[in-house]
Amino acid sequence: MASPREFKFTSGGKEYIDKTIKILTPAFHQDPVFAWLLHKCPIPKLLSRLFRALFKQASLNKAILVEVDDFSCCGILIPPGARLDNPWTMLRAGLIPALVYLGPGPLKRAIFDYQESIQFPIEKVFTVEELKNHWYVFIMGTSVDHRRQGFASALLAHMQERAKSDGRPIWLEATTVQSRALYLKHGFEAVGEVVLGIGKVGPDGMPKKSGKGVSIWPMFWRP
Repeated sequence: MASPREFKFTSGGKEYIDKTIKILTPAFHQDPVFAWLLHKCPIPKLLSRLFRALFKQASLNKAILVEVDDFSCCGILIPPGARLDNPWTMLRAGLIPALVYLGPGPLKRAIFDYQESIQFPIEKVFTVEELKNHWYVFIMGTSVDHRRQGFASALLAHMQERAKSDGRPIWLEATTVQSRALYLKHGFEAVGEVVLGIGKVGPDGMPKKSGKGVSIWPMFWRP
């Protein structure tokens, strides 16, 4: 297996964003959190448009792209001190127009509901200094044709080595029981369970009256 490689989005620009979208759009096609976000099946056209704005925003906040085996698996790592809730980079990335295009519901759920849901868990386990300076796994996924080959483990281990270099913790949110199992295997600890969309969507993220909602698991790891 080839060793993971890092790229700064600023040096590759659109080319790296295009490659990342190509891998992660089908990988997250049935992800319950994105279904909840959109309140409909996250079809490729909608998901790729949202990803383009999100990844552009990440690139404007010094994101690091990590890939394994020629983009069989890839992920976006946000370095300590960078802030994805920076309103200026949201505007520059076109995130607001993208969410407005998708509708006011996704706009509210992405910017307010999701972020508010993880605020208490992260404040519960991180010190004031760690809140300001920690690594954040924004997203990671494996090509549907290359799963169960150890690529995600290699990617995550590389990110952990990156964090070890400066002694900073890593934060992420697992959105499926499968991804939670992967992170637990690599020493991450879950900070409870957060349920989104209670009474509005089912476990698959699709609209459902009196639905139980979608679960995510905030998690952290310290060197």
